[in-house]
Amino acid sequence: MTSKMTAAGIVITQGDTLNVPLRFSLNQENGKMPADISNAVVRMQVRSGADVPPLIRKEIIDHYDPVNGKTILQLTSEDTNIPVGTYFTDIEIQFIDGQKFTFYPPKAGSRAYFKITEQFTKGD
Repeated sequence: MTSKMTAAGIVITQGDTLNVPLRFSLNQENGKMPADISNAVVRMQVRSGADVPPLIRKEIIDHYDPVNGKTILQLTSEDTNIPVGTYFTDIEIQFIDGQKFTFYPPKAGSRAYFKITEQFTKGD
């Protein structure tokens, strides 16, 4: 698999699938504890600019291990079948009490890139 997610951005081949495991934790005095994300919503959007409609929009409400803060962001082949190019993305979580946090990219005030690279093997 050539697709990957780093602190700076995501690179994926056009039409590929990418499963990104995510784990949320709370900082406590005695170390990190899992955050319960049972009623939280994780959102991701991919855009070519701030004032244009998203090319990819993901919303996760079903988490595979919510009590331990675990979920998976799945980019499907349908999601990534967009024109080759470099776009921008971020990912946020919103809790049931209304608190919302942008956690990706990890550096505050920065933008993560989302790069779609050309595919050569096609189903035609």
